[in-house]
Amino acid sequence: MGFRDLFGMKDGSAADESTVSVPDALAMLAAGGVIIDVRTLTEYERGHIPGARLVAITALQPSAIEAIWGQDPLAMLDPETATKAIVVVSSTPAHAAAVTHLLRDQGLNAYSLAGGLMGWVRDGQVLLPGPPR
Repeated sequence: MGFRDLFGMKDGSAADESTVSVPDALAMLAAGGVIIDVRTLTEYERGHIPGARLVAITALQPSAIEAIWGQDPLAMLDPETATKAIVVVSSTPAHAAAVTHLLRDQGLNAYSLAGGLMGWVRDGQVLLPGPPR
């Protein structure tokens, strides 16, 4: 079973892929959404979007809500948490699209960041080095 099989991808693209621009992602964050980073810890530590949550892909399949918000007890108590926007970033747009597809299959409001981390930086935003907090 390959990467594309695991995430239900056909011919290299996710059928229901949705992407958002950096300004739209920032608006989603302001409205209570979250950015998740599904890269490795080493990649994350080299530079990540401020406030992005490092989430292991393997933790998303059993319960994406638990994997994304499990460390936030207030979010877990809020019934609206499941409807909040999730912006996915990864090392490649195809990888982010695959994870977005997985989350959407679980009924979540997930989007890929257009241009990924490079798009974030091109739009004048910063990346922070260091471990997750």
